[in-house]
Amino acid sequence: MGVNVSNDFIRLASAFLNCRVGSVPFKYSGLPVGANPRRARTWEPLLEALRQRLGVWGNKYVSLGGRIVLLNAVLNAIPIFYLSFIKIPVLVWKKVRRIQREFLWGSKGGRNRISWVKWDTVCKPKKLGGLGVRDIRAVNISLLAKWRWRLLEDDNAMWKEVLKSKYGELVPGMVTVGEDCKPWFSSTWWKDIWSISVNLNTNWFTQGVIKRIGCGDQTKFWRDIWVGTVPLQERFPRLFSVSTQKDCNVEDLREMVEGAVNWRFAWRRRLFVWEENLVVELLQIINQVVLSDDRDKWGWAYNGGGEFTVTSCYWAVINLFVPMDPLGLFESKTFASLWKCLAPSKVIAFA
Repeated sequence: MGVNVSNDFIRLASAFLNCRVGSVPFKYSGLPVGANPRRARTWEPLLEALRQRLGVWGNKYVSLGGRIVLLNAVLNAIPIFYLSFIKIPVLVWKKVRRIQREFLWGSKGGRNRISWVKWDTVCKPKKLGGLGVRDIRAVNISLLAKWRWRLLEDDNAMWKEVLKSKYGELVPGMVTVGEDCKPWFSSTWWKDIWSISVNLNTNWFTQGVIKRIGCGDQTKFWRDIWVGTVPLQERFPRLFSVSTQKDCNVEDLREMVEGAVNWRFAWRRRLFVWEENLVVELLQIINQVVLSDDRDKWGWAYNGGGEFTVTSCYWAVINLFVPMDPLGLFESKTFASLWKCLAPSKVIAFA
């Protein structure tokens, strides 16, 4: 396979090197490189693998409890490699969901069985009355979100250098990707990655990324979430509009004077009396934060401010797809203990 060379040159080179001529798309580690992920035929090998696995098992001698285990342990594991890199189209997702649903309820040989419970309920966790089957959409978004998280990490990975050279030096470390990092020649993969935070009609990813502040050397005072649940520019929009330090870090505005913390604000004009009251309120909020000598780190709000995990991201996403109505105390205890009892799983599933 050549780039910007003639076919004659490729033919001579392949004969000289004793190798075959390749073409795009091609498979590398099972993934289709150069194929359009928006087309259904790109996903056909995956769908065929699911159908073949079902054909090997059959449904005649597998109970409902066994099918639930097989769904989570095997069927949902087959497409993981695809879903880690490529965003699944809606049409393909519906086909995968249909394959899962037919297997769960025992359909075989083109004969459909009744789906006794709607799929959204099936995908709920067991403690909330569901069967605990993972939703492929939420799994796909959670795995792609991990790439966004890895962009925030402070390392010198080679793939980040490639993105920096193509889309700009500011790409790593950005929670919200600006329009200047989304050129017209962006790859499909890059479009899918930066659309992660807005593809569910809510800015869920940005809301989940918080700063675990240390000395404030890498935290924007106004723009990052480092105190409270929203950036200070949203909590104090008037002060932000008159500030001349919109892009300064926390460390730049903070100084120690005789053991006491002093904040050095700079405004483009004299403040009104009511604006000075806002400054007093701002100081009361930020003085509650205790800074240290450690470097700043990113935290994941959906995991208690700790490290990013695909599991915590999955539950954050599935809550957007399927609202999880809280159960009463009695129901919660019942479902929590139900799956721990000694009854067969096929009985528990219908309990």
